[in-house]
Amino acid sequence: MSELIDVLNEDGSLSGIRKDRNLVHKEGDWHKVVQVFVVNDGKILLQQRSMNKKSDPNKWCASASGHISAGETSRDTAIKEFGEELGFRVDDSKLILVETFKSPTISRNGETTIYANHFADLYICTQKINIEDLVLQKEEVQQVKFYPLDEFEAMVASHDERLAN
Repeated sequence: MSELIDVLNEDGSLSGIRKDRNLVHKEGDWHKVVQVFVVNDGKILLQQRSMNKKSDPNKWCASASGHISAGETSRDTAIKEFGEELGFRVDDSKLILVETFKSPTISRNGETTIYANHFADLYICTQKINIEDLVLQKEEVQQVKFYPLDEFEAMVASHDERLAN
């Protein structure tokens, strides 16, 4: 069994149900995730997902991201995921919650359909980070790279296929 996560109602409120993460994705239940983007000196840090990930392998995405385990807070999850994926301790005071957005997503990996219906808490991290100081979790992350903000904005605007959903 994988981690338990809180199932949400379609309006984002807690349903009172906790399910295995794989079951939530199979059944298309609403749930909550975090996405953290490091922004330093006009550049944004992106990670390239491992080629072994079930969804969006080899795609570029947030600096760090993850599912919020049942009973955990969004902020604690943001700090935990950053530490796990990039081996770096983020200073809580450098995390700014920008918004929460609703994102219904369906992806396919071979014969498997993954329903990633989530509410994402989007954080900006203003902490100065050097790529050389990061220790990548190889099961999750292939590499990281700072992109100029205008280049990243153009990738998003054009729905660049290199970006994760």
